[in-house]
Amino acid sequence: MKHSSFLILFLLLVTFGGCKKGNGINEEIEETEDTSIDTSRVPFGLPKRIAFGTEGDISQSTSYIKETDYQYQYLAGDIFSNGWTTWNSPTGDFAKRFLVQIGNSGKIPVFTYYNLVPAKMRNQDPALANLADAEVMNKYFEDWKLLLQICSNYGKKVIIHVEPDLLGYMQMFKNDPTKSVIRVSESNYSDVKSFTNDAKGFAQAIVSMRNTYAPNVLLGWHASQWATGYDVIKGKHNPEQLAVETAAYYKSLNARFDIIFSEFTDRDAGYEQVVNGKTNAAWSTEGNAENGNLSDFERFRRFLKKLNRQTGQKIILWQIPVGNSLTNTCNNSRGHFKDNKAEYFLQPVAERANLDKLKQYGDAGVIAFLFGRGAHDCTSFMDTKGDGITGTNETSDDDGGYLRKSVKAYYQQGAVILQ
Repeated sequence: MKHSSFLILFLLLVTFGGCKKGNGINEEIEETEDTSIDTSRVPFGLPKRIAFGTEGDISQSTSYIKETDYQYQYLAGDIFSNGWTTWNSPTGDFAKRFLVQIGNSGKIPVFTYYNLVPAKMRNQDPALANLADAEVMNKYFEDWKLLLQICSNYGKKVIIHVEPDLLGYMQMFKNDPTKSVIRVSESNYSDVKSFTNDAKGFAQAIVSMRNTYAPNVLLGWHASQWATGYDVIKGKHNPEQLAVETAAYYKSLNARFDIIFSEFTDRDAGYEQVVNGKTNAAWSTEGNAENGNLSDFERFRRFLKKLNRQTGQKIILWQIPVGNSLTNTCNNSRGHFKDNKAEYFLQPVAERANLDKLKQYGDAGVIAFLFGRGAHDCTSFMDTKGDGITGTNETSDDDGGYLRKSVKAYYQQGAVILQ
């Protein structure tokens, strides 16, 4: 998933009245951490432990990390020309093959369904023109129905992560879901004619069609950390306050999804530094005066925890950067960028059998960590660059084998059990 440039986002925010200023760490009222107990349950059919997963289609299956519980795959493209339904023949066979092979390997298949932005080759994020285009929405619901039918025929549990960041943009621009323009009933697609032409109607239509065609599917909505107009991490904002607002927007949709998806960032910190020229892209691991005495990892954990308590839903963290700062292979060259997400959680596990950080996120409602690239040249856990071993005593994987080795150590030591 690729985010819009800051300039485009700023112009859209001004246009739609969602731009908010100030209210940073020196202006906000400090709230204490939510101390309530997590009453949510792991959805039926999913592992009752903190689990790991990775990206990658079945052509790369020999390079999967065998211990992981989940495997995710984007379904995207222009639904009028080169969408996922055309990637294999006959129509839709790509998804069918993925489900069968992932299921046979003992993993849970996860689809990230991302088709509104690229439709009609507009590639506008957010997809405002496509959402307001009745022809696009008619084709979209037809495409959605096909995927649901494929998943139904598969028969076993499938997770579909619906349109990353879409609801975040809808919340940011309007906050009231009834004020967003989405041609749902006006698409004239037979299954959705009774739903309103807005974000609320869209969410309800997605859930209704799932209920009708594929009850074995678990639906995930995406909680963007910037959906309120304030960025939890970049602005060092109050995590509890922003989580309450995000949960309230989700509840206002009156559409019952099953699980929350969220993400740290969609690029390795080294990629952001080298390619995009951003400084201080790595997440802080310690609290200090500059970050309001709350590290980025702790601030995000508190955001997730409040979101979990407000919605009663478990959380899957998705598209986590793979890079690390520990292997020589990760040297901030193309495909080998540094980051600190993997090592933050897994270095204590691999080196000291310490599960505390994973348990802390588990207490916040997190049930899975899915690692994958948000851009082509970001770091992979496989040898996607085909440059072999580039670090002494390391593997040919683009991260030097760190994720593969550490995930294996986690499962060998015994996973964190969830309720």
